[in-house]
Amino acid sequence: MLDFTKLNVLVLDGGGKQTLAMIRGLKELGCRVSVVCSSKRDVCCVSNKPDEVILKEGLSVRQDSYVDYLESLISGGKYDVLMPVGEMSTDMVTRNEARLGRYVKLACAPRESYIKAFNKQTTFDTAMEIGIPCPYTRHSTQDLDDFLEKCTFPIIIKPRQGLGSVGFHKFEKREDFLPYMQEKGLDPDDYVIQEFVHFEKRIGTNLFLDQNQEICTSYAVDVLRWFPIDAGAGVLIETVDAHEALDHAGKLLKALKWQGFANVAFMVDAATGEPKLLEINGRIPASVKMAFMCGCNVSRQLLEMVYDEDVIRYPENDKFGMYIRHLDTDLAWFFKSPDRFRSKPSWFSWKNTEEIIYSKDDRKPFFAHFLQKAAGYRSIMKKKQH
Repeated sequence: MLDFTKLNVLVLDGGGKQTLAMIRGLKELGCRVSVVCSSKRDVCCVSNKPDEVILKEGLSVRQDSYVDYLESLISGGKYDVLMPVGEMSTDMVTRNEARLGRYVKLACAPRESYIKAFNKQTTFDTAMEIGIPCPYTRHSTQDLDDFLEKCTFPIIIKPRQGLGSVGFHKFEKREDFLPYMQEKGLDPDDYVIQEFVHFEKRIGTNLFLDQNQEICTSYAVDVLRWFPIDAGAGVLIETVDAHEALDHAGKLLKALKWQGFANVAFMVDAATGEPKLLEINGRIPASVKMAFMCGCNVSRQLLEMVYDEDVIRYPENDKFGMYIRHLDTDLAWFFKSPDRFRSKPSWFSWKNTEEIIYSKDDRKPFFAHFLQKAAGYRSIMKKKQH
C-alpha cells in the first residue's frame, strides 16, 4: 500500500485556480508539496498550503527553456512525483514523458491518450464513429464543400487544439464563412467545423479512469452561467443527476483509452433534449474543487494510478444542488448580462455555494487572484471576444 507521507510531489502551474485544490488534496494525504510559480501574485505563491514555493519569475511553458529548467529541478532526486495541472503544462510534460519520466513519476495521462483528447477533431471523429450524440460535425476525412452542402446554418468553428473559447466564431450564413476564413488567413483544416446547437443548458461530466480504464470517480454538473455569455467558460456550476451524459462520457473516454481525470462537456439540445458532445478537457479543470466537495480526492487517485496501485473508487455522486462559483468572471457576467437580476439562483445568493479559490483557512490566494484579474481585465476581455 502506498505511503503518501513519504512522497515529495512537485506541482506545476502555481498560478492556476485548480492547482490550489490539488495541493490541498495532496496535503490531506500527508505528502510534502512543492509548487512552481512564475509570479509573486500567483495563488499558490501566497497560499499557506505548499511546503515549498519555487519562484521563477517570468517562467512560461511556452519558452523553449522550460523543459530544461524542469529537468534541472527533478534530476537531483529530491522529488518522487511531478504533477502538471494546466492544459499547456500537461501537454508539455506528456510530450517529454520519456525524458522527464527518467527521474520521477508523472501524475497525468500518458501522451498516447492525452493527445487524442487535446485534439478536438480526434475527439469528434471518435465520438461519431462509436455513436456518441454530436452536433453535425465535419469529419477529418470529409471534403469541406460536402460538409457545407449538407450542414444547416448557423455553424461554428473552434481550433482543433486550443484553450477555452479563444478562436471560437459563429457564422449565420454560408456566404460569410469562406470570406471570413480567407480574410483572417485561417485554414479550415485547423478547425473543428460543426452546426451550432441551440441549447437550453450545458452539462459537464467529470470522470477519473484508472490505468485499466475503469471509472473511479463520476459526477455531473450543470453550467448555469458562463462568460462570455454566448459561449464561454462556466462561472456558476451546480452538481446534478445526469446519468445519460455520464454514460456517454464513460464510453467515449474508454474508446480513447483514457487514463486519469477528464471533463467531458455536453450541450442539451433545446429541440430534442438530447445531450450532444461539446468537448473533452483532458486535464484538471478549474472547477476540480467540486470533486473534493463531492468527497473525491483526485490527487490521491492520480498518485495511486501512476504507482500502479489499486485506485480508490468513489460511488457516483448523489450530492446534488451544490454550487461552485468563479467570482471574478461571474462579476463580468453580471456587468454584461441582461439577465443579471433574473438569474436563478439569484446572482446574490450564496446558498450551498463555495467560491472556486476562497477558503477560510487560506484567504490570501483569493485576494491575490482577484486583484490580478482586475488589473488585466481589458486584455482578458479582448482575447475572449468572438
